Amino acid sequence: MLAIQLGAVIFEGIGIGMLMPILEFIAGNKAGGDDAQSISGVSKFLIDALKSVGVQPTLISLLTTCFLAILVRQVFFYFRELFSGYIDYELSRRIRNAAFERFVFAGLAYHDRIRGGDFVNELTTELRGALSSVVAATQFIGYIMLFVAYSTIAISLSPELTLAAIAVFSIAAVLLLYFIRRMREMGKLVTLANQETISFLVERLRNVRLIRLSGMERAETAMLFDRTLSQRRHEMVRRKAFSILAVVVEPIILLVAFVLLYIAIERMRVPFESVLLFFFILIRLVPIMKEMLYSRQAYIGNLASADVVTARLTGLKEHRDPVGGTRRFDGLNEAIRFENVHFTYSDTTEEEEGGGTKALRGVDLTIPAGKTTALVGPSGSGKSTMVDLIPRLRTPQEGRILFDGVPQSELDVASLRAGVSYAPQQPQLFNVSIADHIRYAKPDATDAEIRDAARLANAEGFIETLRDGYDTLLGENGAKLSGGQRQRIDLARALVRRAPILILDEPTANLDAESEMLFREALAAIRRETDITVILIGHRLTTVTNSDQIAVLMEGRVEAAGSHDALLAAGGWYASAFKSQTQ
Repeated sequence: MLAIQLGAVIFEGIGIGMLMPILEFIAGNKAGGDDAQSISGVSKFLIDALKSVGVQPTLISLLTTCFLAILVRQVFFYFRELFSGYIDYELSRRIRNAAFERFVFAGLAYHDRIRGGDFVNELTTELRGALSSVVAATQFIGYIMLFVAYSTIAISLSPELTLAAIAVFSIAAVLLLYFIRRMREMGKLVTLANQETISFLVERLRNVRLIRLSGMERAETAMLFDRTLSQRRHEMVRRKAFSILAVVVEPIILLVAFVLLYIAIERMRVPFESVLLFFFILIRLVPIMKEMLYSRQAYIGNLASADVVTARLTGLKEHRDPVGGTRRFDGLNEAIRFENVHFTYSDTTEEEEGGGTKALRGVDLTIPAGKTTALVGPSGSGKSTMVDLIPRLRTPQEGRILFDGVPQSELDVASLRAGVSYAPQQPQLFNVSIADHIRYAKPDATDAEIRDAARLANAEGFIETLRDGYDTLLGENGAKLSGGQRQRIDLARALVRRAPILILDEPTANLDAESEMLFREALAAIRRETDITVILIGHRLTTVTNSDQIAVLMEGRVEAAGSHDALLAAGGWYASAFKSQTQ
């Protein structure tokens, strides 16, 4: 981009410089004649250049050369505009792609600390501002090049006048920098207001049912009005500074030009053609100086957006998930073993002091291959943290997790996660067909594999009653299906890969009795027909009664482990909780 700018500046300088020999030729100073020594240095340089390529200095040749230089300059301007648009869209595309790629590969610890609204705002509003900052910086350098070119021509005409003009322009520019210095702080306030508004919108759109059922429509609308008002207020302060600059710059530069014109004619007795060209250059410098200050102001004003986007890209890159070791995970034959595993969630406010929330405190547990192990316990006991550790979504600070005796740290993370299927408590569905959702983690799944997974998940029956069957669109987040149907569709998605490990995170917590029964039948079919190792977090204890092993977690430790009957006989939390739920 800068190379194109430089080419445009060179031919702009040639075109403007050619005006001097044209004016002198018209004034009677015939270049190359007896009075050739009276021509200016600019004319002599350009005429010598023409003679070196075999062009004689006549009025028609001078005019033609000037016009051709201007045409070439316009060609450079054309490519500058074209390339500027390409850079804008290409940078936007690359940054969004890079940000999303780094986002999906970032560790959960980083995701825990960011707000979705902030991320969306940074890839939309702030990215536009960041790209404007880049473009403005490029334009600023281009205008500096143009200013230097014009100043060089002006110095060759009259060094005294040029130095005086530069001095006056510099004083005026210093006065105008007062507004520019404020632009970065204004930009930070605008960025913060944008982030707050977008985060607010994303959260409220996600929870619109809660807002309606709580009768908070007017209160939430009023809060949004306050945020958008803050956006407008900060943006108008920034616009005010731009407007002041737009009003003040041009009169100042014109005043300087008129003063210098008077001095040149009345005091310094500069030749008329030199004064005419010098004045033309000053007039030409008016929009250049104006745009130079504008681009500088735009760069400073949008620098906060560039800082935010850069910080996000850097943060995502620094918190990328570990690649792991070199050993490939090909399946589970014996067991997963937790040995004295500790895990603490780092709090942002306590991170520097080494504090945080302790989720696991020395967990020891063996999960046998090909069996169903249920993790139960009160909220906050560490169940979800344990299942996050298995596919290494999180890494323990102490202890080890072994797969068939191989430490997790030695396993390639990609192959480990390929061996784990996961169905969350709240099914996360895209607005695609049922078949497309089931094949989400296995794009090449055949229709037969999709139907078999649906059968195993006890979903085949209701899918076939739908008008479009497997081609039925789910709607946003599966809005067209009931809770139990969404859960079984998502279970089919987890089963179609036939990964050796299946993790189910409280799958029946939000289901009615009939849907829970259907899901339990699906679990029984999985146990009966496959050798998949199932790890089940159970909130409803009736869902886990048939598990081969039930581990009871209390305050980050395994308090007890055994079969349903053994735990009932032993008493303790499980027996008490099961009695309470079944009553």
